[in-house]
Amino acid sequence: MGAILVFVDSAPRRRHVAAAVARAGHRAQEAASGEQALAIIGAGRLDLLLVDILTPHPGGYQFVCELYARRDLALPRMVFLAAPHMAGEARLLAQVSGFSGAVVDVADAAALRAAVDAALSRPPPAARLRAPGRDRLYPLVSRLCGRVADLESCNARLHAHATLHAAQLQVARSALDREVVKRLASEEHLARQALRLREHAVRDPLTGLYNRRYLEASLPREEGRAKREGAQLGVTRVDIDDFRRCRESFGRAACDEVLRAVGRRLAGLARGEDIVCRCGEAKFALAMVIAAAATLKQRAEALCAETPKLRIEHDGRPLGPVTLSIALAFFPHNGDSAYTVLQVADAALQQSQATARNRVVVAGARH
Repeated sequence: MGAILVFVDSAPRRRHVAAAVARAGHRAQEAASGEQALAIIGAGRLDLLLVDILTPHPGGYQFVCELYARRDLALPRMVFLAAPHMAGEARLLAQVSGFSGAVVDVADAAALRAAVDAALSRPPPAARLRAPGRDRLYPLVSRLCGRVADLESCNARLHAHATLHAAQLQVARSALDREVVKRLASEEHLARQALRLREHAVRDPLTGLYNRRYLEASLPREEGRAKREGAQLGVTRVDIDDFRRCRESFGRAACDEVLRAVGRRLAGLARGEDIVCRCGEAKFALAMVIAAAATLKQRAEALCAETPKLRIEHDGRPLGPVTLSIALAFFPHNGDSAYTVLQVADAALQQSQATARNRVVVAGARH
């Protein structure tokens, strides 16, 4: 088995050739530059040199010429390595240079081993290389130059295609970015629209308070919270006294001002977790979880006493005084469910207004 030097500048290609040579039982060495190759050749006996014809600085053929010019070095057998598209030129250059042969497809391990075996079967060079005549080099150089021109033209076309595809990719990416931004904006708009629709579904548009639908849907939740906290759920029902006469006297727009004012005053008495809603034309409700019924009664009496003092005007005309009738009921004292307590408060308010107005009444205990 022989000692073989692989002189190829491309590391993956060099390792591939060296591995194929080693698998065939030879001792393979690698060189990535002309300096490394000369050092290995000068260090000991070498049976075969595999050199890439297109190795740059120096080129494969130029390196071989320099090697032949060194009188102090023992010349090994030599084989050119070349890509398939350089097959004809590689074989012609090997022929005019006195080489052992050329391998034009290093990926073909069988062809590589056959070329190596054929080269090792021949005797090593006995004489120094003599430069081929110009009549033999000129056609070869012309063919090599033509091949290089073809490669440069192919490279230019590939570069143009790559540039075009990069530009198209950038346009597509920009269009995709715009589409993503548009979709995100659309989804955000739809989310805001859904939120507004939900608010419209549970809010009274005049006062901004919740409506009766929201109150009735929230009562089971508030009932559960009262049970967990061991507290009471107080339900306050509020009705504006003589509201129909107010509308007949001042008109609908003026009564809307009254409703807004009472709604603001009622909301001012509530905490963040309480539920304040408008339940009818002039009716309101407040649901809050409290520790003591007296607390809610004190707030209701304060509301009843302070509402007549409100300064409400419309078109420069004072409206009022406005008075309220208020009824209170509590869970579980007045019912076994929050909805039942709401009905008890409604009934207590109607009974109270039948005898007197502008006062606070507390529903009696259930029997």
